[in-house]
Amino acid sequence: MRRRFYGLIIGIAAIIFTLFSIRSTLPEREITSSVFLTFAEALDVSRIPKARSDQIVPFIAESFLGYADPLEELLYVHPFKGRAAIDRLGWITYDRLATDLKLYDLSGGGQQFRAYAYPWFKASWRVLLRADQMGIAVMDKTGLIRWEKEFPTPITAIDASSLFLAVGTLDGSISVFDPNGWAILSMQNSLQEFQTIYGLALSADSNYLIILRGISPKKIETYRFTDNSFANVSESSLMVNTTFQATIAIARDNSHAIMSFGDMIIYYNIKNKYYRILEAGMAGVELSETQVDFRYFVLGSLKDSLVAILRSDLEGKAKSDVIILNHGLPVHIAPGAFGAIGDEEVIGFVYKDGLELLKGWRP
Repeated sequence: MRRRFYGLIIGIAAIIFTLFSIRSTLPEREITSSVFLTFAEALDVSRIPKARSDQIVPFIAESFLGYADPLEELLYVHPFKGRAAIDRLGWITYDRLATDLKLYDLSGGGQQFRAYAYPWFKASWRVLLRADQMGIAVMDKTGLIRWEKEFPTPITAIDASSLFLAVGTLDGSISVFDPNGWAILSMQNSLQEFQTIYGLALSADSNYLIILRGISPKKIETYRFTDNSFANVSESSLMVNTTFQATIAIARDNSHAIMSFGDMIIYYNIKNKYYRILEAGMAGVELSETQVDFRYFVLGSLKDSLVAILRSDLEGKAKSDVIILNHGLPVHIAPGAFGAIGDEEVIGFVYKDGLELLKGWRP
């Protein structure tokens, strides 16, 4: 079993959720307005009005990161090199070895600090994932460490909602923490059972936890929050033979989850406990004119039953597409995009040269 830090795959998914555009192939009758905002014409992040700080949506592009204000149709950006994690309060940049970190607030001012750990931001959580995969530290917006946890085997999966942080490990153990570091769920396992956690996801409302574990067969376990903890409500065997780490998102209406393992995409119906493997071509969504190898990454849930996935070229040609699925069916594609952002009013796509915003779309 490789001990690589698969949590970084999740980082790819965690960086990219924001808005829509005329470059994409959504029928015009389904949107009320669309606009493409270029990075060349964007404002500096230090110019974000304090009165708008709760309306901005963070994003990370190839050489810029920043915030979109959908209502005002404005972009605020900051150039960066290397890697980054971002939320509504600021961002952190770091190098490939995660030894040189710099934390920024919305004023654009940064503070340097050293930590042999990879930053991971989601919802209200700011987490440092130790480079040896054996522990986490949760910090506040100033970089102060609030609490730390260590694990007996490497971390293989992580996700968060506004209320909880879930961590899965190589030996199949699961821990779910509240903001104070208290474990509201702790399930220990043994390496001898080959129940490695290959992926997990918390729902946006914190009511559901989905876990993917094991090898042959893999199991999809669904937990529901009740009586101040998560209780197992169903288990389903997944008859696929793959050791790829999974990226998973639960739709905001809690109807289903989308999972990806390498070149495979799975739709899982939470209520009726069945799954189906989505076709790689996915009728009507032609992702490339040539036959190349791709991998899929689930970016996250957008609104209602919509989930965004990224398809990335493995041949080093930097080709990518973002596909929007509605109950597992492709309804939209943004060729050349490599990120997506969204809230209840706006969905958007991140490109190399700017951000496309679509307003008023109802699935």
